Amino acid sequence: MNRQLKVLTVGNSFGKDTSKHIYDIARSLGFESVRVCVLYIGGCSLNKHYENALGDLPLYAYHTNCDGEWQITEGKCISEAIAEDDWDYISIQHGTADGSRYTLPESYVKLEALIAYIKKLAHKKTKIVFNMAWVMATDGTHPEIRFYAGDQLLMYKKLTELTSTVVEGTKGLDIVSPAGTAVQNARVYGLPDDKLMRDGFHMSYGLGRYIAGLTFIKALTGVEIDGIEWCPEDVTKEEKDIAIRCANAAIEHPYSITKI
Repeated sequence: MNRQLKVLTVGNSFGKDTSKHIYDIARSLGFESVRVCVLYIGGCSLNKHYENALGDLPLYAYHTNCDGEWQITEGKCISEAIAEDDWDYISIQHGTADGSRYTLPESYVKLEALIAYIKKLAHKKTKIVFNMAWVMATDGTHPEIRFYAGDQLLMYKKLTELTSTVVEGTKGLDIVSPAGTAVQNARVYGLPDDKLMRDGFHMSYGLGRYIAGLTFIKALTGVEIDGIEWCPEDVTKEEKDIAIRCANAAIEHPYSITKI
């Protein structure tokens, strides 16, 4: 087993949600050296990330964790962060602040170009990850879920169709992390949206982020998560077991819901 893990996310709040517990998860699973970093602009879309990359714009808050504590540095650009380390993985994901909808193909038009930009600057060993986000709460107020009149299954269908075709077919992409499917598995199990989410479209601080993090780590490394000891303080043993099962099922069936 590789005892080192270095992950950079070019992201937004969805990236922060997924990354929040990765350090603790990875350490609990036996990784001895862990570095997790997030280039953050709230809601930043794939297309906007590409514009920022082309302009080499220092617009990102840089969230870093290499010892269990998060530190934030303002004014970082994508090229600086990529050059900072020989990353094992660099992750990207959707964003909606500029009106993008991640269930529409036009939100992905710059995905291949963004991946090519990252690969040109990154270490040759670095793998590029696409972090498939989650469907929002049925009664959420975000325009994306409102477009589907609160129909989570319809939105999930559109999201997985796009990810399994347009995203997976993108040149240069190595891995897809199906966090959205893990969350949907948890819903089918019976966990309510107010347990999984904190505001209708971001993951809850404990369980929601834990599910996303477990899925991400397993998608990237293939490490077994069944025996993990660590979980957030507000996650019960039963919820921890559900999270593990939902993440495992999502890795096995990334674009379809599994009844746990």
